Amino acid sequence: MQKIFTQIVALFIFVTAFAQQEAIVPLIFHPKKNEYNNQQFKLQKSKQRISALSLPFFDDFNQNAIYPNVSLWQDNFVYINNTFPKETITLGVATFDGTDANGKPYSNAATLVSGAADKLTSNAIDLSGMTADSNVFLSFYYLQGDFGETPTAPNDLLTLQFLDTAGNWNLMWQTSALSVAKMRQVFVKVDSIYLNAAFQFRFESYGNLNGANDTWHIDYVKLDRNRDTSTENTIKEMAYEFAPKSLLKHYYAMPYHQFDTLDLADTVSIFVKNNFVNPTTDIVDYYDATVVNTGTNIASFNGPSRDFGPLSENEIKYPKFLIPTNIVGDTVVIKVDYHFDVSAEAGESAPVLSNNSMSHQQVFSNFFSYDDGSAERGYWVESLDYYKMAVKYHFRNPDTIQAIKFQVLPTQVDNNLATFSVCVWKNFNRNSVYAESDLLYKQTNLKLSNLNKEFSVDTINNFYYVPIKPDFVLNGATYPLVLSDTFAIGLIVDNKQSLTIGFDRNNNRSAFNFYVDGVEKWRESGLEGTMIINPVVGKPLPYYLTPIKQQVVKAYDIKLYPNPANTTLFIEGIKDENKIEIFALDGRLVQSNVLQNAGFIFIQELPAAPYFIKITNTQTNQTGTAKFIKSE
Repeated sequence: MQKIFTQIVALFIFVTAFAQQEAIVPLIFHPKKNEYNNQQFKLQKSKQRISALSLPFFDDFNQNAIYPNVSLWQDNFVYINNTFPKETITLGVATFDGTDANGKPYSNAATLVSGAADKLTSNAIDLSGMTADSNVFLSFYYLQGDFGETPTAPNDLLTLQFLDTAGNWNLMWQTSALSVAKMRQVFVKVDSIYLNAAFQFRFESYGNLNGANDTWHIDYVKLDRNRDTSTENTIKEMAYEFAPKSLLKHYYAMPYHQFDTLDLADTVSIFVKNNFVNPTTDIVDYYDATVVNTGTNIASFNGPSRDFGPLSENEIKYPKFLIPTNIVGDTVVIKVDYHFDVSAEAGESAPVLSNNSMSHQQVFSNFFSYDDGSAERGYWVESLDYYKMAVKYHFRNPDTIQAIKFQVLPTQVDNNLATFSVCVWKNFNRNSVYAESDLLYKQTNLKLSNLNKEFSVDTINNFYYVPIKPDFVLNGATYPLVLSDTFAIGLIVDNKQSLTIGFDRNNNRSAFNFYVDGVEKWRESGLEGTMIINPVVGKPLPYYLTPIKQQVVKAYDIKLYPNPANTTLFIEGIKDENKIEIFALDGRLVQSNVLQNAGFIFIQELPAAPYFIKITNTQTNQTGTAKFIKSE
């Protein structure tokens, strides 16, 4: 047993604080890639008929889709995102790890398995008629680790390979982990033997195959002729570097009925990367803010000309604009479109200019969160039975807690083995002794399998909802559980290191994250980021997030794709005539359709937001529910 435990510990590197009391750990399954989302890439690829591409070949991965662009790439093992790197050249990277296109580990072995992991293969590119004098070069930037798990030397590798006319993939470049993680540029010349009508290249990583480990990031891939590597070692590009942050001072999202203009951040920081080597480069920046529900513009900005120095990272601080507090609707979305103009980029191609714009959607729904819903790691408290973790929140006005939702992600343990309690505590002080008398609510003996059976689960994002019940209200609290001022919600996990909570590393709210240490005191988290544990408040929850009292007929096994979807949502797993109902998260019916057998519905008129879909067979009364996200 001791040998097995040692092998498991050796699989993972923990980032810890306070003498290894709390830890963030790598994920086994990828939190965003799954079989449903994978359908989007497969559907696009099945419709794509691609002849050999022409030069230049360019991709900087600035896109909303999480899988690669099918017009450029053949496979979909990597994850396109802007949340894992702490440094970028432009917005968006392709991230390599040890999980496949469905987000599953390449190996399920109990011991460490290393080998070829993710790869990213270009479509065929026509290089016929070119010679060595054509100076065809492939360039790219790469980065290791950051918010993902960091590769280690010498065996964890990132490689570049070229396909020859005999069908062999030949190694052209490789690197192992370096002592300093930063974006580095690489140039590789395409020699004469590869200058044919069906040239292909691919990146491939090598490392731990047991999960989302040994992460590498690729950015700004460019293949072209007549390149001068001495002058192209800096790119002619001004670009947004990171996605916009929340407009709110403390929260990433909050309910609109709790919102006050005092909740707005005094400034919102936007980061622009000047990749030019010029002495200075001028930009003029803008934004427009719109209420998505009504299409009303509520704020605009037309900036002065700004001078940014060469090879610099630049922070633009926009002062807050007021969001109206009288918008009708339980769910309100404010969209902010950012843009800048740079005269020096006028001669560049359209893909490059796409880095001059980005959008943020500020969602006011029925929950509070410090996190953006995207986990880069998992969180737990090490080596303690009955380990306690909590997140503090503050209500400006009294409100009813209807449920606690939290994200559970698989790491090196089976979360299904955990027994735990969901809790609400009164406000407690940092470093105060843990007291049972602070509990306002404690629902005990929970298992994820129970929640799967009793409550609806957002399987796309691994969220579990636990509605508040009168049986578990404690210490003089009343039901419904109405709270005001400051309180905390969280979990007590009975058996040590058995349950992992999603951990968002992009939004550091550690001052509101707490755990109880080995001497039973509340400690403020020492890890940058936030646990993904949210209070759901306001009106009673819709039926699909409350206990199922009776199961009359077998539920549909519904499959939706793509997810997120923009204009068309495909539905599989149904037959006969079905009533299709789409609900907002607050329970409002926003769309209704009738569908014969499996097929699709159009959703382009819906505002960008998460939704629940209910499907009812009009003959058998079979029903099924699922969640999807309407993208921009």
